[in-house]
Amino acid sequence: MTTTSTTEPRHIAQPVRARLERIGRLDWPQARSLLAGTTCAWADLDGFHVTGADRLPVEPPQSTHLWAWDPNCCLRLRIDGAQALAAALHPGQHDGEQVRVHLRPGTPWARDDKQAGPLPAEAHALAFELLELSGPAPATFVRAVAP
Repeated sequence: MTTTSTTEPRHIAQPVRARLERIGRLDWPQARSLLAGTTCAWADLDGFHVTGADRLPVEPPQSTHLWAWDPNCCLRLRIDGAQALAAALHPGQHDGEQVRVHLRPGTPWARDDKQAGPLPAEAHALAFELLELSGPAPATFVRAVAP
């Protein structure tokens, strides 16, 4: 029996230019202020969350990362206790520090996957994109786009 194999990747990455902004270490109240007006996503012991920044918890979530976005910017926070290390990525903007990112489709965990706890319906109602910064300090930014 022979099998047909394909060498085509499942999700082809599209290279795009963006402006990278290193924001630095913030305490949680400062991080919440930075996120004002964005949509935020994170996974913690209670599941996967997608919510407006105005509904963020008062205390930092029990998570390692929080991703946020608005129409012009993607934010990535690495949560470390009461602080967060923050960076912003501005796709298509040509001023400041230019980086090349790989843009590819992203998917939340399957409905029956238990890695991130129960997934809310909004996690499957959105189409996600991953903006992957490679190199010596790789990082992934996440944003939702209209499905």
